[in-house]
Amino acid sequence: MIDILTNDALVTLIAIHAIAAIGMNLVYLTGQLNLGQAAFLAIGAYTTAWVDVELGWALVPSLMAGAVAAAIVAFPVAVGANRVRGIYLIMGTLAVGELVRVAIGNIEAVGARQGYFGMEPVSRGGVYAALAVVLVLALLLVASSHGLRMRSIFDDEDAAAAAGVATRRVKIAAVMISAAVVAISGGLLAKWLLFIAPRDFGVGVSFEVALYTLIGGVHSLLGALVGATLITVLIEVLSKVPDLDYVPSALHFLSGWRLVVFGALVIVLMPALPEGLVSRRTGLALSAPFRTLRRRYQSTEEQTHRRAGADLLPPANTAAIALVGITHDFGGVRALNSVDFSVDHGEIVALIGANGAGKTTLIDVVGGRLSCQVGAITLLGSDVTHWRPEMRTRTGLARTFQNVRVFAHLTVEETVRLGWLAARPGGPSSSDVLQLVGLEAHRDVLPGRLTLSQRRHLEIARAVASNPVVVFLDEPSVGMNDDERAELATLVRAIRDLGVAVVVVDHNLDLALGVADRVVVLDFGEIIATGSADDVLHDPRVRRAYLGENEPEEAIGEVEA
Repeated sequence: MIDILTNDALVTLIAIHAIAAIGMNLVYLTGQLNLGQAAFLAIGAYTTAWVDVELGWALVPSLMAGAVAAAIVAFPVAVGANRVRGIYLIMGTLAVGELVRVAIGNIEAVGARQGYFGMEPVSRGGVYAALAVVLVLALLLVASSHGLRMRSIFDDEDAAAAAGVATRRVKIAAVMISAAVVAISGGLLAKWLLFIAPRDFGVGVSFEVALYTLIGGVHSLLGALVGATLITVLIEVLSKVPDLDYVPSALHFLSGWRLVVFGALVIVLMPALPEGLVSRRTGLALSAPFRTLRRRYQSTEEQTHRRAGADLLPPANTAAIALVGITHDFGGVRALNSVDFSVDHGEIVALIGANGAGKTTLIDVVGGRLSCQVGAITLLGSDVTHWRPEMRTRTGLARTFQNVRVFAHLTVEETVRLGWLAARPGGPSSSDVLQLVGLEAHRDVLPGRLTLSQRRHLEIARAVASNPVVVFLDEPSVGMNDDERAELATLVRAIRDLGVAVVVVDHNLDLALGVADRVVVLDFGEIIATGSADDVLHDPRVRRAYLGENEPEEAIGEVEA
């Protein structure tokens, strides 16, 4: 066993596989399980080998040629992957891997099924240098703003879009970057083995690359390295089982049952360690020394962004947001029927109504999660009716969700930072927002360690960090006690004092009416009343909608809507 683990060739192979694992990790950070990595390994291997043999290119240019070729092929794959989910994505990417393998087997220029050889060998030092460069670049990417956007998609794509992340573009870019990195691994493998054939890039290879990340850790590049090392060593050990004197003959069958062993490993490890051997919390602990440096850079960046918007004022006599004739149907059911209202800068509007009134549907239409079938939405006078959610966020529209939706694998500070990345110039810094919502002492904590009230505040902080013109709060007090609701009311007023228009939808009428400057009442998708809290409470239509026509006035209070 010691001889196996100290074998220089095995260490070099681990380094090559580690590059492939890093590539797999970069795409899985966005929640995409791509099982077509064998295709990109093959493209990288054959392109690198061909430009080496036929054109005489040196190591670095030939590896770059393979990476570029793989990224080009990955683009249509990524576009297609954005249209499917689950088993369809898995089967589709597996099909791409087989398609590439079969295609290469019919290209005579690269030896077809007989294989290809003649490449200049790569040294061990060259492989280790390539791993070091890829690892450093991957670490910089994951720590960057783009990496933060990638990681947010893994947890919740809708919430990421609401935070201003262009989810489609980020996912497509992730597939292309991943393919390029995996192709570098394939190129090094070709120049290390000096012979490649289509049979070397079958479906089993894709599963092995996926195992590097799934077993090592899906939220950490260290996990990719650990997984690549473990699986590569395990493959080597299993292949030599019959030759090892200390292994009983009864276990020699394991040499031919490699995939069964891997399957058993997954079955045992995944329930116990769903994030892999290296969890997100472990990664946070290891990155602690770099946080201060990163915060200094981010603080400087945010101050510059704030100064850039110092003179940014809303257009005179223009509402923060205006809705005109908003209508939305679900099949034959009309959820919204010609809804019209506007909200001014620095105004708090309570949007209330009974169950099924259409409140959340309206927020989904305004936020872009649902399409606006009829009507128009204008933000600061600009028509955003058909804009994607992330574009609305970047223009000044923010929202929270009825069921609290925070990013499980982003810290409190990272979540607020994500919101800030979509901010219009002139807004508060991430630190200011954390102080506003009372979470500055929890900046390095994952949401799973926060109370429900704190998670609600975190979601609001993400919205406020984008420096919105208007923010829609969908049921923010659900699950809170009286003291927490009082804190929430204070927070809503503080947001209003920043000049932000606030629309509050809440089951608790004491909270909603207590903070509102104006109240809008929905009933079966139509506005039936608007005005001050006192006027609305005495409106007969509101009384009928909430309590029935003959209920006494005193019964109006906290209503479960």
